[in-house]
Amino acid sequence: MSPLSVRRLLGPLPLVRGLLRWGVAILCVLGAWHLYQWYPIAGLVAIGIAPVLSLFLFFRGLNLIVRTLAYWKTRRHLLATRLQPTWEDKGAGYFFVDEQRGLWVINGASGKLTDITRLHAHGDGLGHRLELYATSQKPAAFYGFRDDAALREAAERLQRACFAHSGRDVPVTYNEGFMKDETTHHTNKKAHE
Repeated sequence: MSPLSVRRLLGPLPLVRGLLRWGVAILCVLGAWHLYQWYPIAGLVAIGIAPVLSLFLFFRGLNLIVRTLAYWKTRRHLLATRLQPTWEDKGAGYFFVDEQRGLWVINGASGKLTDITRLHAHGDGLGHRLELYATSQKPAAFYGFRDDAALREAAERLQRACFAHSGRDVPVTYNEGFMKDETTHHTNKKAHE
């Protein structure tokens, strides 16, 4: 992949987007203060709304600035491996899988599909996260999803891709709150055929 196609794939730099949100937060505060100077009644309403809006924009900008490190690491891995993703998710970070070559990149961590030993899915009221385990007891990488359905779909698709490359079944375990009817899910018979 060329640097331009990687930039198109990843989108704009989170640092720039975060700094722009901070700039908008500062403009909201300054605008409310100046509105108060010119029109006191309307300015009081603006002064009441501006801190809430500014805090939201500040912390959203901070979240984007924190994602900058994962952006650069992911960019470096995409360029080094010349990954051509067959499927991706960019909701809570960067999740790319190249099923033809058997490679994955998640938030700056990368590896081969054949190295994955198990997958663990967490789903509760606070979030939905998929953890990839390789050779160690610690997760090699994890990625957050917006809901249970997206998490389940990604786990099953990643499981099928691992089976296609390594020929072995990679188990997916779900935490207690995610699926009450089963704790371990193995690839179905259709995926083996």
